[in-house]
Amino acid sequence: MKRRLTTYFLLIATLGIALSSAFGVWVYRDREISSARQTLVELLNLMDAQNYYTDAEAWSQQLHTAAPDKRLTIISPEGKVLSDTYGQVTENHADRPEFKSALETGWGEAERKSDTTGEMLLYEAKQFTDGNVGRLSMPISSVNALVLQGLVGFLVAAVVALVLMLVLARKLADRTAQPLEQKEEELEQEGEKLQTVRSEFAANVSHELKTPLTSIKGFTDMMSSGMVKDPEDQKRFITMIGVEVDRLIELINDVLKISELESVVMPQSDDRANVLSVAEECRAALGQMAEAAKISVNLSGDNAEVAVAPGRLRELLTNLMENGIKYNEPGGRVDVQAAQRDGKVAITVSDTGIGIPKESRERVFERFYRVDKGRARKTGGTGLGLSIVKHIVLLYGGSISLKSEPGKGTEIMVLFPAVR
Repeated sequence: MKRRLTTYFLLIATLGIALSSAFGVWVYRDREISSARQTLVELLNLMDAQNYYTDAEAWSQQLHTAAPDKRLTIISPEGKVLSDTYGQVTENHADRPEFKSALETGWGEAERKSDTTGEMLLYEAKQFTDGNVGRLSMPISSVNALVLQGLVGFLVAAVVALVLMLVLARKLADRTAQPLEQKEEELEQEGEKLQTVRSEFAANVSHELKTPLTSIKGFTDMMSSGMVKDPEDQKRFITMIGVEVDRLIELINDVLKISELESVVMPQSDDRANVLSVAEECRAALGQMAEAAKISVNLSGDNAEVAVAPGRLRELLTNLMENGIKYNEPGGRVDVQAAQRDGKVAITVSDTGIGIPKESRERVFERFYRVDKGRARKTGGTGLGLSIVKHIVLLYGGSISLKSEPGKGTEIMVLFPAVR
């Protein structure tokens, strides 16, 4: 990762330096062209200021001696070349663009290939006081030579900048990659933990499914072999098969609920439910079970609403109230209370049941964990109820806490955001 980041940073820097250098060279050349034109203009102004009449031959000789890299051409208004530092020129210059512009406006300029010498030249023309046109020119190659000299400085600066950028890119890549690599390592560790949890979950599900399936297979084998002939025994075996099938259905439903809760990314923003109203529905649904176990279920507290879907809250309360009934003693109670404070709603489900040993309190929310396996089997628990409760609490941004003493009962409190 560090190598890739260094390469990316260096490529970006190289592109930036290349573009800025190209722009700098273009600006530098344009400045040199402007400077060369200004020099030609000043020379023409100097010539025109010396005499009222144009001294073509004398001026040509003087310029040839003083500035051999420049060419002076004196042209009559008709386009005839009166003198030229490059020698005798017979060709009429009336069609030259810089000459025509000088006759029209007093000044003319051009950058073109010379028809006489074949070089790319920079032209500047001025109409003198006596009507003749003086034209100065110089090769573009002279300007380009100056630009090339300056380009060496640009290249040196670019190389130094790239070296510095390489050092900075490595440091930046190290600083950028370090937290990413740490995060990647953490994600790998989390992935390993998740894989372990999934493997354990699959093993637990297989074990939990195997037990009732084995019982069902044993009952059906005994009945199909003719070993159970008495009608009463057959009826008892069928009832036992039904119980195991119900246990399978309950287990599968709970596994599907866990999977569904894990697949939900976030709850809907408009979810809301009245705690006591949903608790009343749960009490009615569990009424037969509570009556059979001789347990009273009591509701009290504030008429508060939580930002939880009614179906999810019903599932949560059903699991907590059902556990309070199952793991209780005849004549016991299950109390459900709702209290609103500081923008949150506290839902407390307490019972007077058998309680939870200290060593098991931290594990009761794990999947398939049972405090009393024998009693759980007898009452039909799957070991997923409190795990479902915990998933619902986390999904809706709540928190959950547990207090319990063996023989004195259990209290579970859930905090949810109140509806604003």
